[in-house]
Amino acid sequence: MFIIGGQLLMFLASLNDPTLLGTPKNPGRALLIWDLVLTGEVWRLLTFFFVPFTTDPIFLLFAYLIFYMMGNALEAYWGVVRYNVFLWLGAVLTIAAAGIVREQAFSASFLQGTVFLAFATINPDFELRLFFVLPVKVKWLAMIQGAGYLLAMLGGAWSVTLMVLASVGNYLIFFGPQLLGRVRNTARRAKWERQQLDISTAPRHTCTTCGVDSNVDPKMDFRYCSQCDGEHAYCMAHLKDHQHVSAQ
Repeated sequence: MFIIGGQLLMFLASLNDPTLLGTPKNPGRALLIWDLVLTGEVWRLLTFFFVPFTTDPIFLLFAYLIFYMMGNALEAYWGVVRYNVFLWLGAVLTIAAAGIVREQAFSASFLQGTVFLAFATINPDFELRLFFVLPVKVKWLAMIQGAGYLLAMLGGAWSVTLMVLASVGNYLIFFGPQLLGRVRNTARRAKWERQQLDISTAPRHTCTTCGVDSNVDPKMDFRYCSQCDGEHAYCMAHLKDHQHVSAQ
């Protein structure tokens, strides 16, 4: 509610004073620009967090409803303290990234998206209804969002790349070990399935003399010689005509 309320106030204020948000070529007075912070505009260290990620009021309304719902779910799952650490950790990382590219404008637009990523990681099968009709699981939407972040990093300016990395830094710190564990478990599962497949496709019987096996000739009758040391199978053609295997 603190974030949503602050962004709504910023949005309403920008209607009266467009210089707050500015334009891509002329960043507003609320965005984080380290060079301007160093000249005394220290309010930018806080106001950037309340810059709305869109100026479309309809889209903003629905986005805040989803943000509020998912934020409450994360707060109930983690607790108030941990949820706040998640958010402010992303803010601190964004401020640090802005200090690297000091002349570029930074906002918290990507940071707010990590709340959605966190919710989708914890509740991957939760369904949202697009256009109030089409049910879609949030894990697929999160994958689309992740792809969008990757495209922004690859096609954007250096400052955009740093902004995305800083924004998802809190997500990686919170979920990195869990995601790494999932990858390892998936790899182990795939290895186990390959081993089971190898076991299931291995022939049950193989003739010690000629090498024909029950997979090559399923109708072949195999017998094990009682005079050979160990278990040695023979096809009917070599059951009586073979050299007995001795352990010595």
